[in-house]
Amino acid sequence: MARKKNGRNFSRPPGRRRVQSPRSVILGVLLALVGTSCHECGNPRGPYGDYDDVPQCRFDPDCAGGMGALCDDDGDCESGFCCEDDGNCGGGMCTAPCDVDAHCPPEMLCEHHRCFFACDDGDGCADGMSCEHGNTVCEWP
Repeated sequence: MARKKNGRNFSRPPGRRRVQSPRSVILGVLLALVGTSCHECGNPRGPYGDYDDVPQCRFDPDCAGGMGALCDDDGDCESGFCCEDDGNCGGGMCTAPCDVDAHCPPEMLCEHHRCFFACDDGDGCADGMSCEHGNTVCEWP
C-alpha cells in the first residue's frame, strides 16, 4: 500500500513492520514499570482503603459507625468492615483489614490482619478492653 510522506510516495515491503524509535520503546517500558510497581500509589493506605476520615470511637464503643464502635455486620461501620471475632473484637467491632501497620488509620496498628488502637498501657483502651501483645494494641478479652 503506497502512502505519501513529505509529498513523496513510499511503500513498506509486505511483512515488514514499522520500527519504533528507541525513545518510544524506553518510554513504553517505563510506563509499564510504573503501572505495575505502583498499584497503591493512588491510595496511601494500601490495598484496603484510606480510613483517615472515618471517625474514631477509641474510648466510646457505643458511638455510631466509627473505628472501634460496636457492630453486628459490615453495614454498621463507616469503614465497611465489622470484625466479628469473639477473641479479639468482642464479637463485633468496626475496624479495617490490614497487612501492615501502614494500612491502618492514624493511632492504629495492624494485628491479626485487622486494625486495632495502639496502646502502651490499659489507660489507652476503652473500658473493658485490655492492652495486649506486649502492650501494643487494645483488644477485647
